[in-house]
Amino acid sequence: MEQPMSDSKDNVDVTGGCLCGAVKYTAKLKSGAGACHCSMCRKWSAGPFMSAHAEGKVEFHGAGQISEYQSSEWAARGFCKTCGSSLYYHLKPRPEVPEGEYILSAGTVDDQSSLKFDHEVFIDGAPGWYRFDDEDSRQRMTEAEILAMFAPDAPQ
Repeated sequence: MEQPMSDSKDNVDVTGGCLCGAVKYTAKLKSGAGACHCSMCRKWSAGPFMSAHAEGKVEFHGAGQISEYQSSEWAARGFCKTCGSSLYYHLKPRPEVPEGEYILSAGTVDDQSSLKFDHEVFIDGAPGWYRFDDEDSRQRMTEAEILAMFAPDAPQ
């Protein structure tokens, strides 16, 4: 299955950081942005987790202010120890991405003008009280499709 991200030719250099400024970062982002509707993301961000996918390494300044929570066997969530801003979802290293992959909170990106809403994941977990318009304009994946990509041994 195709990854829900844009081609590398669309990458853009960005800066970002948390609400209080204790953590800042520089990253190269794929132009696509997405929403995750899984129950963990909704609990973590009070709604769908709006994300931007980093290409390669993310350079964090103030990394000592980041705390991580291991939320699954394949990923951890990072947040600022001072203000609590949700910073990223970090997928563990795997053969196709040896350093892992940072999926940054789109709200922490300083200039969001290059982001394009192109995918939604865990669409079968979205509650009935919200819905994004124009569903045909982006890739939409269910929980089973995502688990097959990142946790091949997970029960389906």
